[in-house]
Amino acid sequence: MRSHIALLGAVTLAAGAIGGPAFAAGNNNHDRKVVAQSVHAPGKSLGAASTAATEHFIVTFKLRDQAGAEAFVKAVSDPSSRQHGKFISPAQFTKRFAASKSDVDKAIAWLHSQGLKTGKVSKSRSYVQVSGSVSQVNKAFGTKMQKYTKNGRTFSAPAKAVTMPTSIAGVVGGVVGLDHSRILHTTNVRTNEASSQQRKSARTLSALGAKPNAKSGASDACSSYYGQYHLPYAPKAAAPLKGVQPGSLCGYTPQQMRAARGMKAKNTGKGMTVGITLWCNDPRIEADTNTWAKTLGFQPLKKNQLKVIEPDGGYDPLYCDDQDSGGVNAEQALDAQSIHGAAPDAKIIYSAASRPFDDALMMSMHKLIDDNKVDSFTNSWGGGEVDDPATNDAYSAIFMQAAAQGISVLFSSGDYGDNTYGDQKSMPPSPDYPAANPWVTAVGGTSLATANAKGSKVKFEEAWNTSYNLQQDDAWSGWQYRYGGGGGVSQFHEEPYYQKGVVPTRFTGVDPHRAYPDLAGAGDPYTGYLIGFHDADAGNNFSLEKIGGTSWSSPWTAGTLALVGKRVGFLNPAIYAKGHAGLTDVKGNALKHGFEYKTSGTLATVGINSQQVQDQTLVSDKGYDNLTGFGVPSSTKAFIKALKKY
Repeated sequence: MRSHIALLGAVTLAAGAIGGPAFAAGNNNHDRKVVAQSVHAPGKSLGAASTAATEHFIVTFKLRDQAGAEAFVKAVSDPSSRQHGKFISPAQFTKRFAASKSDVDKAIAWLHSQGLKTGKVSKSRSYVQVSGSVSQVNKAFGTKMQKYTKNGRTFSAPAKAVTMPTSIAGVVGGVVGLDHSRILHTTNVRTNEASSQQRKSARTLSALGAKPNAKSGASDACSSYYGQYHLPYAPKAAAPLKGVQPGSLCGYTPQQMRAARGMKAKNTGKGMTVGITLWCNDPRIEADTNTWAKTLGFQPLKKNQLKVIEPDGGYDPLYCDDQDSGGVNAEQALDAQSIHGAAPDAKIIYSAASRPFDDALMMSMHKLIDDNKVDSFTNSWGGGEVDDPATNDAYSAIFMQAAAQGISVLFSSGDYGDNTYGDQKSMPPSPDYPAANPWVTAVGGTSLATANAKGSKVKFEEAWNTSYNLQQDDAWSGWQYRYGGGGGVSQFHEEPYYQKGVVPTRFTGVDPHRAYPDLAGAGDPYTGYLIGFHDADAGNNFSLEKIGGTSWSSPWTAGTLALVGKRVGFLNPAIYAKGHAGLTDVKGNALKHGFEYKTSGTLATVGINSQQVQDQTLVSDKGYDNLTGFGVPSSTKAFIKALKKY
């Protein structure tokens, strides 16, 4: 899998060959426009980047008719409109709304005149891949590429704003991929219950300690349902929890999750296709998914049911290695196996990016959208919100095109609440992105507790918002934030039309901006979902592991969408309309439920819905809230019925 990114193949044209004097004149500092912001203090400066180094990035193109595109998306997403559900093809979207071919050609000619190389233009005329030396980049864009270091990582980024001649900048949306300070991350989390040695042997349910039909009581084994076991000689949990709390779960199987959500045998997603975007690729994903299915007694993948789309030019070896796919093979397995668990007959297309940066992920999303082969796609990745209008606009254009074609776009909302880590005094709340973009559906997390081994009876479902408390010298040390579903409010995107008059101002702010998430799904890693993959932390052997995060919530929800049996497009207008798409409200701020377990010999109490012992801005309340949105599709029947009518 290790390969170098190929140089983009195009002939570099001399400046004088295409209107050279006009282009050259545009390089002065008096007639230029910013197309990408520089990042303020991205790290400790190490000086100028080597001028001979090669940069790979994309130049995005503005929609020719952005207002028209927005109006069309609103209309096809509005049940009261005559255009509702009348989605268009990629070619139709390009013809009506995208940059014209002549404008794109003009921009490319200018890039060539600066000595830069270009690859193919995307089918939707949304971007072109570009490469060139740092020297060429500095000159062309009036910037200065600098080397920085932060948190043990060395990277390059523009020290000055990236600019272009005004005559060209009117066509160009932005330059994305020069700034490497913002590295994207996945949104899955694991508990610290199992050691690496235990994971090495976890190839069967019994190896995990699961005893589905055993009587409840005291045991060191993990539980098949909430409350099956509690630790032997466990003390009363830390207040405000009362009494002894149960031990944590082994992790739900797909059969248990389907039972908990009321999915019937006929709910298979046949005829539908769900996409995934992420960087890198584990070539064992299909085999591992079938081993996982066989181990759990679930339906395996059929031939060609899972397809992988490789990135143009291969993978960046700095981020995609041979052993564990750049550390994201667990995420890839979680995405694929969540979708397959919810929709066992749906096809899956995994669109791999070359590296964890915005430009690479934008290209991987466009491959799904421009080919129009998926009905929805899920994204379990993100980063901090981008203080760059050009990058935000490029993302919005991608998501609007998807909506116009009827493709639902889901994003995990994040795994660390409002990103203050329970300490607002030291760190202000900050949103996750692209989850906070108004044209996507952000999926938050819940803690789902079943009451029997089959999963058919649900004991409770609460907001996933975990704190922990360690026992030291027979006393509890105090509650500390652990993790929880992401949520909050965008700093840059204004309140979208579908949230106006629906979401309380305590969530959108006095100057209303986009609040998220929109809905939620099971995500608590202490209940967790069982997946199977080759784990580098377990000797690179195949292993069953319990995992969670909104990286579970989003792909499971995407799989559930496949059960509707048709494209439903942009979900948010339905979620914020009357009836809220058949979702079940998740409410309540009291800490009533938890777990007790041992880690390295130390007893720990975990609080599930622990807002009352935390210092952060997210709450679970009646109606809309910034932990679970308008709720969860706890009844698959009600969710499908609402979206079929919508």
